[in-house]
Formats: sequence, C-alpha cells, structure tokens
Amino acid sequence: MYLDFLNYQKYYETTIGKSLSDHIENKLKKYCYLYDHQKIGCFGFSHPYTKFVSKNNLDINYCNTKKMGLSKVSGLLNKQILIDEEHLPFQDSFFDHVFLIHYLENTLNLKTTIREIWRTLAPEGKCYVIIPNKNSSWSMSANSPFSSGLSFTKRNVENLFKESFFDIQFIERLVYFPNYNSNFIKNNKFFFDKIGSVFFRYLNAVHLCILKKRVYAETNNLPARNYIRKFASSI
Repeated sequence: MYLDFLNYQKYYETTIGKSLSDHIENKLKKYCYLYDHQKIGCFGFSHPYTKFVSKNNLDINYCNTKKMGLSKVSGLLNKQILIDEEHLPFQDSFFDHVFLIHYLENTLNLKTTIREIWRTLAPEGKCYVIIPNKNSSWSMSANSPFSSGLSFTKRNVENLFKESFFDIQFIERLVYFPNYNSNFIKNNKFFFDKIGSVFFRYLNAVHLCILKKRVYAETNNLPARNYIRKFASSI
C-alpha cells in the first residue's frame, strides 16, 4: 500500500505519531550542524521530523513527489515543490544538507533516486536518512507509516549507500517501543527503547543513517596504485 500525504498527516496527528516524530527528531538534531543561509532539501514527508530546521535562518525546500502530493500544513505551502525523483529540478551541488524521510522506501527506481540526491548535494555535504527496518513489526503493521513500500536490513543499507558514492558516518538503530496509540507508550517510550535495544536489538523500527557525499573514488586497491608502490620500492 502506498501512503500519500493525507495518510501520513493523519498518522502524525495521533499520540503515537507525535511520540514517534519527537523521539526521532531529538536524535536527529544532535547530528546536524546548521549555519545561516545554508541550502536545505527535505524530501518526502519530512516536516514532523525537521521542525528544528525551520527555527534557523536557512533556505529550505520541501520536496514532494507527485504521487505523495502537497501537504496543507501551515507554513509549508510556499516552500513545497512537486518533483520527479529521477530528475530533480536543482543544479549540481545545490544543497548543503539533505533529509530523506518517507522518501526512499516509496521511490520507483531506488538507485537513480539516490544518484540524483548525490548529484544535488554539495561536496562533503551531509545526508540524513530515516529508513524502515525490514525485520521490525513496524514494517509489517498496516497502521504503521513504515509499512509503505520498501524496507531494508542494516546490511542492505550499508551496501546501497556505499555503491552510491556516499561515505557512511554511522547507522543507528532507533525506536523499539510498540506502535500503539496510547499515553502509556508515550510516557514510557524511553523504557521500551532501553529494554528493546538490549534484548531485541535487531527489531528496531528504523535506521538513522548519517552520510557524507564522497567526491573521489576509493583507490586503495587499484592496480595503478600497486604498480606505483612497486616501482618506488625498486628505485
């Protein structure tokens, strides 16, 4: 099932939706170092997780696919852009930071979509990705915002981004509390996270990926490098 912005918006207005977005946003903003006038790209249904970004003096573009549609959330209407994820309407190296939330799992051509993100990100620019864990109950629940489209294991994620010319800063497992709309869950989510990260380590709901755009290919194992070393040692 594909979720559009109405489905996502309805979910994130619930108690569990607000708990989920606040919990991940608190983690996410610890790794973001933002400076005035930087260009920010928020792709997918990202605004529940990126409220902290709007508090800075930044040039922000909220990019939604035509399938997802536009959100009617106040404050976003003049900053939203409808995009084709395989042909982004931005020049090379345009963004300093990119956030991908409810985006990659819903794309039709994953590698081309990531390649376009790489193209529009500045050299050494940062990319922050929230991506569903394939092994989690969240990805199997019809009432979850992470049940739509693709889901990934941690190894899938590592291979995907390495092949797409990103340096992986780290991947963190997030969200172990259950997907129930309850004040009890809201008030005890840190307890569930603590227990889950110890006893159910691989059943996290999402992976938080922090990536950096790699401009130069790795050359440690290239034949030319080996030849140069041999030549230098013979002199």
